[in-house]
Amino acid sequence: MSRTTTILALLQTLLVIVGFFALGTVLRMTGYPDALAVRWNPLAVVLREHGVWLLLLPVLWVLFATSAQRVDRGFFSYRVACTIGFCIAGGIIAVFLNAAVFPYTRPFFIGLP
Repeated sequence: MSRTTTILALLQTLLVIVGFFALGTVLRMTGYPDALAVRWNPLAVVLREHGVWLLLLPVLWVLFATSAQRVDRGFFSYRVACTIGFCIAGGIIAVFLNAAVFPYTRPFFIGLP
């Protein structure tokens, strides 16, 4: 396994762990699960309750990158594996940031005095 693969796998794992705890902190600060006056973002709730499963993503990516490094042809090229690794890291950042910034919506009632 190369150095780039190791660094990307550790980065992905770190992003999942930090995102999970940051989202948990944001949700607890906003009153999750007791606040009834808000509608919780389904993405934030799913990530908070089942986000630990995202730790399998770096493991699966390492298996793919290792096999791509050995084969190094077509879709199984190491360059494609590194690109996918960076895309996974960016996706993890985007998903957790979106869930942390928009954890809930307030209901909007039209016509109430």
